[in-house]
Amino acid sequence: MSVALIFNQKPTEEWQRNLQELLPDTKVEVYPNISNSDDVEFIATWKPHRNYVAEFPNLKVVQSVGAGIDHLLHTKIPDSIKVSRIVDPALKQEMFEHVLACVMTSMKNLLTYYKDQVRKEWKPTTYQNIKETTITILGLGEIGKLVAEQFVALGFQVKGWSNSPKNINGVESFAGKEGLNVAISKTNFIVNILPLTGDTEGILNKDFFKECSAHTVLVNVGRGAHLDEKDLLIAIEEKQIKEAYLDVFIEEPLPENHPFWSNENVYVTPHIASVTNATTALKQVADNYNRMKNNETLLNEVSLERGY
Repeated sequence: MSVALIFNQKPTEEWQRNLQELLPDTKVEVYPNISNSDDVEFIATWKPHRNYVAEFPNLKVVQSVGAGIDHLLHTKIPDSIKVSRIVDPALKQEMFEHVLACVMTSMKNLLTYYKDQVRKEWKPTTYQNIKETTITILGLGEIGKLVAEQFVALGFQVKGWSNSPKNINGVESFAGKEGLNVAISKTNFIVNILPLTGDTEGILNKDFFKECSAHTVLVNVGRGAHLDEKDLLIAIEEKQIKEAYLDVFIEEPLPENHPFWSNENVYVTPHIASVTNATTALKQVADNYNRMKNNETLLNEVSLERGY
């Protein structure tokens, strides 16, 4: 048996070296330098190429090395193959810290004042305070739940929306299509942390923005494909969306000629809201490999039907 690492846009040297140390009796190889594809029963991957599954006839597990699995699903994965993802408490906390930074930056007009400084203009303006600010979290899974709870603890008014009803202390919860419009109306910030599924792809579109209160701030740390980029630019131009803090994009890296770069109400970060901690993730990968060998239940196994 062997493990194959298939990484795109992520270095492999540290992963191969450290995973080999954790699995000293197992061959750990980096694609495409696989000595015998028939030996591969376990893949750890990030953004693999299309039809990667077909190259390994004895494959049993596909392990995403990130929190999501949407990057795996361009290829049909047979029911006989199990899929798992990384759930890291540090990832959840770092996601909250990134979102909090975006929210506080907007509330206190820090980027507006930076622009004024460049122009040497002294222009005090009104700001928001925590107790009077409402935040809607889209997606109340492992990460979204923690983000919502942390905002509640700070004194924000928090609403949440998810596919099914959730009971989270201090969070006004909504579910299903009928609850979405209520969740996103009368709120100051909308934070998207949804998983990418057939139902959520393109959810941040013109119809969505029309239901938002005027001057709502959007923070997208979910997936780029959640957002209709052209519709967002129109919503900003029409003042329906005040500004947008975007960490994920349909095409990454964001092309140099993309209009987001030059829009003064769009703030771009290069998919760094929460980055997988290699040490923590490696332990989960090694643990799941051993669980596979022992026919035990995998950690953080994913339902392909639901997409999360």
